[in-house]
Amino acid sequence: MKKNSLFKLWGVCLLLLAGCGQKTNPPSGGDDEDEIPLAADPATSYNIDDSISNENGSMSYELFVRSFYDSDGNGIGDFNGVTLKLDYLKSLGIKTVWLMPIMPSPTYHGYDVMDYFDVNSDFGTMADFENMVSEAAKRNIDIMLDMVFNHCSRQHPYFTQSFNDFINENETENSKKDWFNWSRERGDATYSGVYYEAKFDSSMPDFNLDNEAVRDELEKVIKFWIEKGVKGFRLDAVLYYYSSNLPQNVKFLNWIKETALKYDPDFYMVGEAWVSNTGANGYFSSKCDSFFRFSNAMGGDNTFINIAKGYGDTETFAEQIQMEEKAIKSRNPNGYSSYFLSNHDQDRVSKNLSAEQNKIAASIYCLMPGTPYMYYGEEISLVGVRKTSPEDYSDVKRRLPMVWSGTDKKGECIFPEANRPDLNTTEQVSIGVEEQLKDPFSLLNHYRYVVNIRNKYPLLKHGTFTSAYDLLDTDDLHVLAYKITLGDDYIYVVHNLGNANVKVTSPGAQILDSINTTHKLPKIEGGELYLGNGSSVIIK
Repeated sequence: MKKNSLFKLWGVCLLLLAGCGQKTNPPSGGDDEDEIPLAADPATSYNIDDSISNENGSMSYELFVRSFYDSDGNGIGDFNGVTLKLDYLKSLGIKTVWLMPIMPSPTYHGYDVMDYFDVNSDFGTMADFENMVSEAAKRNIDIMLDMVFNHCSRQHPYFTQSFNDFINENETENSKKDWFNWSRERGDATYSGVYYEAKFDSSMPDFNLDNEAVRDELEKVIKFWIEKGVKGFRLDAVLYYYSSNLPQNVKFLNWIKETALKYDPDFYMVGEAWVSNTGANGYFSSKCDSFFRFSNAMGGDNTFINIAKGYGDTETFAEQIQMEEKAIKSRNPNGYSSYFLSNHDQDRVSKNLSAEQNKIAASIYCLMPGTPYMYYGEEISLVGVRKTSPEDYSDVKRRLPMVWSGTDKKGECIFPEANRPDLNTTEQVSIGVEEQLKDPFSLLNHYRYVVNIRNKYPLLKHGTFTSAYDLLDTDDLHVLAYKITLGDDYIYVVHNLGNANVKVTSPGAQILDSINTTHKLPKIEGGELYLGNGSSVIIK
């Protein structure tokens, strides 16, 4: 039995009366329409309010330019293709678009940069990029760049000049001798008989971030892109700036943020600290705005994936979120979480969730505090899984082309890693954006609706998360309830994640918004709130 007390909300009592759930098994049973009559009106399940702007929203969208939309017919996604799809992104309610690396690189993925002051010619010209940024701004969409400061490509001129200066012991003013961590005795990789640090791969030498000349150069990089209109950075591999040295990494993160604020006082950043949420909490002592919450994505007992499937204990899940959110605010009152279901380094959620389960997962993470991130194609159940065999070791299948239509292949991109034809695959969804937009109950339209609701409540970005189980009395482990508070403003969010309807005693409660996943409209009648299975409600 969960904690017993009244759910006091301006005199409102909210008592959840539902059947028992199982902690380690998915929910069973179905709708009992005789016991819990629900208003059923599919035509009004997903009414999107077009008057709601994304201007005050916080939903973000991760996008791989190479696989997104091809505007010129060469099979490679490009900046002009992104520009053509900005109206689509706006219709999703997106506020920020995170572009995976766009700079010149010898690889398809781009995380080994060859020139920090240019764009990959595969994606178009700098003028194309600038036009994309300008057009995005007209739609209240910010552009965020994936910024790789830990390492660069071994083909970067920085590296070759540094090697020459090291072996020639060049100590002149313009020497790059100490831009990388060279050694004649030991290191991660070798170049012409000399060792150097490269924690990820020999093709990606690590910068010596203690070198003032390196920092001066990186400041030029920061300034350059901010002046191009970029509003934020996704900071790659922050754990490895100083090889998992938290104090040093925090200091460098502070330097990045302070440097960026010189050129844009509203510039923001999210860091990739791929550790548990508890481990990442230490990084919130930095001035970096946010960090991804990896513990809530994919594996583990209480993740968005398993909670959406009906496994796990929602009370434990809510208490964990509350504890972690409190830890974040104690370190950085202005810091906030970045929640997601999966990203470019993980298997697609379609591996673990059906479209209907994905709807539930979307309702949960999109209504969490902070900045949720949607990975391109997630909204149409795009397929993509990396196999486990050594021959298949590549993330390319996790970054497959977006499917815009099941029949019209205009703009669809080719397999992104040209030098790995052995990994090319035709396994993919058969319907795309075009078909899903026409289906009012598609996963895509569900995402549009949920994000539309999120954009109505700006407090969701910086609000405080509080588990509502000290205000609820329920045995149902498939009901997730929490409160989001910012100043004097607040909302309660209740998710029914099970297969059965629930009835909540709530005299005087007001329904602000509902997400009617099973097309059953919640209602309050005789002091009772009726909530359909798989659905959510925002009340006050």
